[in-house]
Amino acid sequence: MLFLKKNLRVGTVLPQGTMFARGGSPKSVNSVSSPLESKYLSTILSHYKIPHSSIKAQQVADTLRSCGKPADKEEPHMCFSSREAMARFATKALGVSGARAAITRIHGHETPNTMYVVAQIAQASNNAVPCHPMDFPYEVFYCHRPREVQSLTVQLKGLKDGTPGVTATAMCHMNTSDWDEQYFELLGGERGEPICHYMPTNYIMFY
Repeated sequence: MLFLKKNLRVGTVLPQGTMFARGGSPKSVNSVSSPLESKYLSTILSHYKIPHSSIKAQQVADTLRSCGKPADKEEPHMCFSSREAMARFATKALGVSGARAAITRIHGHETPNTMYVVAQIAQASNNAVPCHPMDFPYEVFYCHRPREVQSLTVQLKGLKDGTPGVTATAMCHMNTSDWDEQYFELLGGERGEPICHYMPTNYIMFY
């Protein structure tokens, strides 16, 4: 889902196999009141009957560790199990009166063989709060406000028949000077240049 911003143009064909849909089993309703902190790991595992030595338990532990990272004034972040709380955090972090939410929408049926071509590009904002779903027994999102970003809405059409395909949200990191070298080797770019990524259907972006 990563690409160089300079390569985002009308007519650009996305790599074969690019898929935006994200499925998975339905999440349980949040019925445990334990905060999203590592010290409550055993309580959460016991409540949801997750074996302590399982891969799922490790995923839950990793999520709690990410959610418990110290506060950062430069890039505020927080985990949420409530959509309303996410919107309040985004509104405050963005310094706006009411944050708008954007998600990627698929129009029609997507398959691994679907090929997309960029039909239209529109800038949404130079300030955004993306929220990523985390591995957890119930719905939990990690939200943060990264610095020096640009959010976009990209209309994609089916390459073969030109029918409406996807209204995709994308985020571009405008300064990648401190990114790992592997990203530039992967994309054939130069350190510091803007790198973007599309957001799957289960991500939410506030702007």
